[in-house]
Amino acid sequence: MRLLSKLGLDRTRGQIFVGFIVMMIIVLSLTVSSLYYLLSKVQKESASRYIDEIAEQASGRLESLLSEINVLTLQLAMDERIQDQLADELRGEATTYDEKMQLRKILIDKTAYSETIREIELFSEENSLYPIVEQNIVDRVGERYVREANEADRVGAVVWIGRDPHNPEDLLAIRRIKVEKLEFRNGGYLVIRIRPSLIEFISRDVAKAKGSIMRLLDADGSEISLVGAGSAPAASESAAGSGINREDYVTVQRKIKTTDWQLEIMVLKTALTEDIHFLQDVLIWASILSIIVFAVLSYYLSLLITSPIKRLSRVMQKGRGGNPQENPDLYFNREVNLLNVKYNQMVREINHLIKSVYEKELIKSKSEIKALHSQIHPHFLFNTLDSLYWAHIRKGDNELAQMVIRLADLFRYSIQSSGEDGFVTVAEELEQVKRYVYIMKMRWHERLQVEIHDDPSLHNLRIPKLTIQPLIENAIIHGIEPLESGGSIELTVREREGAVSFIIADNGVGMSADKLVEIRERLQNGMNVAFISSGKGIGMFNVSKLIQFHYGPEYGIRIDSLPNKGTIVEVRIPAAQKEEVDRDEPAGDLGR
Repeated sequence: MRLLSKLGLDRTRGQIFVGFIVMMIIVLSLTVSSLYYLLSKVQKESASRYIDEIAEQASGRLESLLSEINVLTLQLAMDERIQDQLADELRGEATTYDEKMQLRKILIDKTAYSETIREIELFSEENSLYPIVEQNIVDRVGERYVREANEADRVGAVVWIGRDPHNPEDLLAIRRIKVEKLEFRNGGYLVIRIRPSLIEFISRDVAKAKGSIMRLLDADGSEISLVGAGSAPAASESAAGSGINREDYVTVQRKIKTTDWQLEIMVLKTALTEDIHFLQDVLIWASILSIIVFAVLSYYLSLLITSPIKRLSRVMQKGRGGNPQENPDLYFNREVNLLNVKYNQMVREINHLIKSVYEKELIKSKSEIKALHSQIHPHFLFNTLDSLYWAHIRKGDNELAQMVIRLADLFRYSIQSSGEDGFVTVAEELEQVKRYVYIMKMRWHERLQVEIHDDPSLHNLRIPKLTIQPLIENAIIHGIEPLESGGSIELTVREREGAVSFIIADNGVGMSADKLVEIRERLQNGMNVAFISSGKGIGMFNVSKLIQFHYGPEYGIRIDSLPNKGTIVEVRIPAAQKEEVDRDEPAGDLGR
């Protein structure tokens, strides 16, 4: 009783659990044994029909190839040029070398039409016309096959010899040629050399059984060709010798109608029963798995009340890392559902508080920046620059005067407000870039080359202020300045696939792979107050996040770089944001 109590079998839940398992085992045993008997019987019958179909298919393919050889050689036997040459031989006119070369071309051209014919030879009654050798037809194939080719019931038909006595790797056949112009007198013979891989050509186009051997036997029962199909190399090797254990194979034979040959297909019995054994294993493992699954389901049926609470508890524990998430699950238990609703409400409030803290921190940072900007009195700065401008004009120093103008415009663009939304047009941002580049070229001279390729149709697109100029400045300071010989920067503005790209490419020092990975990770970080407060990499990060804030997470900044090759920074915003703006704005205190 103590053992039953420890196992929980003295409770109703345990007794139901054991009863379900016993009943499941009995039902599965009866079902699986009946199913195995019926399916194995069907599988054996299907395997037998499958082997017969393979044999029929293979013999048909072989007869088709032999018929093809018969047609090709018949065409040669009826060829007018061969007929004329054999007629001249019968009249006693010897064939010249040039004529033999012409016959050679005819035979080679015809051989090209067949995959199985290696070569066709031509003999007159006395000697060889091709190949040019001192040999007659009896020496070539033997008196027995010449006699068979001359028999009345086989005159003109192809006589299949088997292995070529002079080239054991090839198969051989002979055909008698009758000369029509001389009242169908015996004029000569065609000797056909066939590739030993005849069965391989068959096996390409017919179905194969795993572990099968396909053999071609001649009239004497000698093996002509052999191919081991499937994945049974050992079986093929044994079949090539004399140690075939036929008891291990199911053998099907087919007589080839056009010859005295016989096609034999041998399939390993283990290959035929492999599927049956596989079926047996599947049924056994399926039964075991079914019992395990049924046992698990039976057990969890008794824990229906506690399992929803455990799942909800696991979801709550995931929020220990500071990133709580709502639980979208619905439970059958009303009390657990109520608890889940209260938890989701708490998560939403926590996330709202986190977002509020981030926004407050961001507003605080912007307020500090504005406070720094306000420390410089705009009118004092512009009036001073205006005085410098006219002082240089009076001195005739126009170059410095133009630099003062651009410097004043640069400060005005950076300090003064661009409106409540903080947006400017692409044209205005590009003008700021040109002012900055002009001032930098006064210092760098020919060491700095900057090219701008823009699309005028995008000039009215509104973008956040100071989006491009800081990236140009970054490329000069970090990419070009370390180079003693200077470098070049190319800014391209283009629209493609519904997005507008600002691409800043320099040929500067670039950066290492580790540094590139670090910058990309910073750009991919979400709203992280700790990162914002650290003050590291805020510039490019803030530009990227500002763009994503306005346009969505699929936009922002992409960066690629190679050491000593340069850096490419791409800013992407949607093209659908283009708006018409009034470009007739006042020029400010300093005129052009």
